[in-house]
Parts: sequence; C-alpha cells; structure tokens
Amino acid sequence: MKRYLIALLAVMAFVTSKSQVVKVLSTEPLLKGVESEMYHPVISSGGEYLLFTSVNYTGLKVYDFANNVTTKISEEPRAGFMPAFAGSEVKYETKARGTFGRGAIAAKTFKLEKKVNTSAVAVRTEGSKLYISRNGVEKSYTPVESGAGYLWESVSPDGSKVMFFAAGKGIVITDLNGKVLSMPGKYECPVWLGNDAIAAMNATDDGHQYRSSQIVAMSIDGKKVQHLTAPESMTMYPTATADGSVIVYGTIDGRLYKMNLEPIK
Repeated sequence: MKRYLIALLAVMAFVTSKSQVVKVLSTEPLLKGVESEMYHPVISSGGEYLLFTSVNYTGLKVYDFANNVTTKISEEPRAGFMPAFAGSEVKYETKARGTFGRGAIAAKTFKLEKKVNTSAVAVRTEGSKLYISRNGVEKSYTPVESGAGYLWESVSPDGSKVMFFAAGKGIVITDLNGKVLSMPGKYECPVWLGNDAIAAMNATDDGHQYRSSQIVAMSIDGKKVQHLTAPESMTMYPTATADGSVIVYGTIDGRLYKMNLEPIK
C-alpha cells in the first residue's frame, strides 16, 4: 500500500509538472481603492499601458504603469469595445445617435506619450470570415465553418500566426495563409503568451449568467493546460504582454489583477 501511494504521488507530480506552461511569480490588484467598475482590459505589447472600460463598453480609460496615472479617453457608448494600440495612438470606436435616431459608428484616436510596438501584420474578422493583411494587401479566409462567426482575433508577437475564436468550435490558430495549425480547445477570449503559448478564459454558464470562470494558460497545441485561477474566482477577459511575462485579468465584480509570470522552457 505504501509503495502504491508513493508511485501515485510520483505520477501526480509528473502530470502537474508536465501540464505547467508558466510559473506564477506574483499576483497583485490594480488601481485598488482608486477605480471601480473596471472591465475588458487590454494591455500594450510591452506593458506600458492598460486600457479598460465599463461592463457594457461605455467609456474608455488608459492607465500608465510608469507614471501610475489614469486618463479618461472617452465617455461615449461603445468606446471600450475592442480598442487597439497602434504606434503612438489608441484606436477605438464610438456609437452616437445619428439622423432620425439611427446609431452611427465613428472611428477615433487618442494620442499616447510613448510609442507602442505593433505588428506589421493586421487581422480582423467579419462574420465567419478571417481577413489577414500583409504589406497593405488583405485576403479573406474561412479556416473553419462557424454559423455564429469569429471573435477575438489576434496576431502572434512574431507575426507568423493568427488566432481567433470560432463560435461552436473554440480557439483556432492558423498560419498567415489561413491554414489551420491547431485547435487548442473550447476556451474563450484567447490571447498570446509569447509565440508558443496562450492564455484564455474557461467559463461555464446556465444560458443566462456565468456559473464559473477562470484563467488558464496552455500550449498552442492544447496538450498542456494550466489553471492560473480557480473556477469559483469568476476571473475573466485576460490580456497579456507580447513576451508573456504579464497577464492582466478582470473579475465579474469589476476589479483588475496583474499576474507576473515566468515561462517554463
């Protein structure tokens, strides 16, 4: 019996070590006691800035890590829906009341003090179409069938791969010609942790509201999956620096946390 327990513990230790993608160095709250109702964070590639918004994407703010200063970019509806860093600017959209009460979408920019590194490859999705732009030439692809469409598209830090979420299928990773390289699993809100790993949200719901939600890290083939937070923590919407050393994520009650990581090689 003793020999069996020792063997079992050894196997468990092996499985745990084999499933690890990163080493968690520390976790700390951001803007505690200063800001509230913080959702949908987006961190710049080098970790200089952090964008965040309200739960329904109204308004947009930017936090400067170096100066510990938060600046209001916009108070308009939709301003916080998928904003993006582009060089020395933040690009975002707003929804304003147009003629005869119809909503109109306007693209806007906000000037930053420091320039942020951005990829030369651009990607966007529209329905079940993936659009990849290189050297000013854009091509469309349909890597997998998905009646409800694609979301959360991004380019790997080295510009060699594209990742997105296909409704009903999960995460999809392709090359720059739309060829599927892997489908790591049915996780949401995927972001790159360097070029060989990703972070995502693993959530369950009852069709109306979340029942559990946690942040996971995984290899791009999905063979290694590491739980970074507990399911009951209701942590969601991760964002990460290009080198994968920092993840920022939110909670269902509008708080933000910064997790410092070290890749396991």
